[in-house]
Amino acid sequence: MVEVELKFQIPEARRTALLKALDPKKSQQIQLKAKYYDTPDRLMAQKHAALRQRLEGSRWIQTLKAAGKSHIERFEHNVDLGESEQAPELNLEIYAQHAEAQAVLQNALGNQQDQLTLQFETDIARTLRVIQYQDAEIEVSLDIGCIRTGQAEQEVHEIEFELKSGSIQSLLAFSFEWVKKYQLWLDVRSKAELGNLLAMHQAASPATKAKEFVLSKKEAANKNLRQLVGQQLQHLLPNIAAMSAQTAAPEHIEEAQLALQHLQLTISLLKDWNSDISDKWGYQLEAFEQQFEQLHHFEHMQNTLGAFLQNRTTSENLAKDILYAQEKLHNLVKSTLNVHHYLELLMFSLNPQDQPQQHDLKWFAQNTLQSQYKALQDSLNDADIANFESLDVLAAKIKELKFSFPILTSIYDVKNLQKYSKALNDAQLAAKEYQVLASSAAYIQQTELEASDWFVLGWLTAKQEVYAQKLLEATEQFLVSRKFMK
Repeated sequence: MVEVELKFQIPEARRTALLKALDPKKSQQIQLKAKYYDTPDRLMAQKHAALRQRLEGSRWIQTLKAAGKSHIERFEHNVDLGESEQAPELNLEIYAQHAEAQAVLQNALGNQQDQLTLQFETDIARTLRVIQYQDAEIEVSLDIGCIRTGQAEQEVHEIEFELKSGSIQSLLAFSFEWVKKYQLWLDVRSKAELGNLLAMHQAASPATKAKEFVLSKKEAANKNLRQLVGQQLQHLLPNIAAMSAQTAAPEHIEEAQLALQHLQLTISLLKDWNSDISDKWGYQLEAFEQQFEQLHHFEHMQNTLGAFLQNRTTSENLAKDILYAQEKLHNLVKSTLNVHHYLELLMFSLNPQDQPQQHDLKWFAQNTLQSQYKALQDSLNDADIANFESLDVLAAKIKELKFSFPILTSIYDVKNLQKYSKALNDAQLAAKEYQVLASSAAYIQQTELEASDWFVLGWLTAKQEVYAQKLLEATEQFLVSRKFMK
């Protein structure tokens, strides 16, 4: 079966209020002790699967889990192993009669099923209550306890909302209210993932990378857009979870920024593909992504220009700006506003209801491409190497097309599409370098300049002009390569 649930972490200051809201007198109290199994080299964890035995009351339940199509859905197969004081022997024969479970196990373990051993345990006190909300029946579970290995232990204090019946949209709407009231933050990491990290003495799983998206020619444009947003959330949410938990490495932050950038471009460029797109999403995503961009830019300046900045005040201000940007970003990733936004985008991506469209996918893709080409040509016509604002507009149009081009052109059967991509890539690299140099020059100009800083500013300005010229030439070269569009 498919399990549909959302998990949230609870700020320490809101834990008591949330427990009162559940009202323990109206809730069921369950003690859950579980044992999680994997191979020594964590084959199941690598396949995003988990195998556990859990004592629920007096009965042992063996559960096999695997990742679903989104972070809200998981495959789950449960078998009651009966009453026992001790955990029964792990039994894999029970999956022989269940094709999907057997496939999950085979995909994860291959011929190494005999290598499964106990990796970690959980000891959880669960306060459980089923709540009716709109058309849905939602099981609310507050889990308090710990995950432990032979050498380490980690506290658990989280709440899960599992959809027992009704629509996913009702589950997400229900979650909105709890997020707002108790400042919950969305956590897509399972107990199995956290336990494996604890067993391996690691703070976080590797950063999640973006996957290539190919338009489905059999699906309408509105459906393709939902699928694209869903895939981008699969990229974003694990990296955001690591940041929210303060276990993120620089790679998590870089990937989260890239995912946000892709989401923002998707919503702004393809908003005509689906009538359910809200205009506010594009603005919210852009504002959020700019906070990542600001931190990235400050750190880039410190790494590349730090040795040239002899003015102590400039260097100290830059270091302070980096610390402030890091703290601000940490608060933003789990803010109520942004958690609501993640849920809205999830709701959009998982909504199966779409009206038939008058035009096919190719019509939408071609219209979007033609609009972008026109906007790029107009911005090139308006660009002036002495007008920084006009160059910024041109660079932004290049960035947009660099993102959408490989997606939209997947509907064309063009053998030599690579040459178009190379021309666009040259323009995008010039645009990126130009914008970094321009932003660095603008930052230094805002400080009280000393003689040494004037040298740095002069160097930046000279390099900026070089890349501005490259940007103009590369864009012009790309715009002549559109013959495949009919």
